Amino acid sequence: MTELTDALERILAWRREHKPTDCDRFKPGLSLAEIQEKLSQFPSRLPREIYTLYQWHNGTNDDSWDCGVFVYHSFIDIDYALQQAEEYINEETQSTYREQKDLPMYLFPFCEFEGEYFAVSGAEEERSSAPIFFIDETGDIALAFNSLTNMMLALVECYETGIYAVGDNGFVDVVDEVAFGEIRLKYNPGTAKKLYASGW
Repeated sequence: MTELTDALERILAWRREHKPTDCDRFKPGLSLAEIQEKLSQFPSRLPREIYTLYQWHNGTNDDSWDCGVFVYHSFIDIDYALQQAEEYINEETQSTYREQKDLPMYLFPFCEFEGEYFAVSGAEEERSSAPIFFIDETGDIALAFNSLTNMMLALVECYETGIYAVGDNGFVDVVDEVAFGEIRLKYNPGTAKKLYASGW
């Protein structure tokens, strides 16, 4: 088991204990061959971590925006991710703007919430990992995590130390946003100081 898969399984174990109904929202994972076939449409090479993620599970059902695994954002299935990448994230204006700013030309979104995305950068050659960027609803972009593994290690610590908790509304909430930001930066030095004005 990879460090990434271990972190994902620990997150799922937390949810199984504290909000077990969410576990049914995760779609079955895809085979490596299925992922390779689908990602052959993508204009650059994605890191092996993305293959691990989609072998673990192929996103969650559409009603799972409150699932919280990926910082309030839904874990989107690979087909929808490819659609969003083509129609919005990597449309010509966006990708040209990023290239001019010395940012990755191609990004692959794997989670979404109301026009916001977390997306991994593509490259000419396949790598084991790649940076994760946060894209807000206006299209602004910030380096959020150094890799998908480091993202999940930060999130699992937030689960296991009580920074994530099931609120009175039944949703998984961030109890302490400033502490969340501190943990994110601990695992991901050199990334954006804040993703949101409130501190995380």
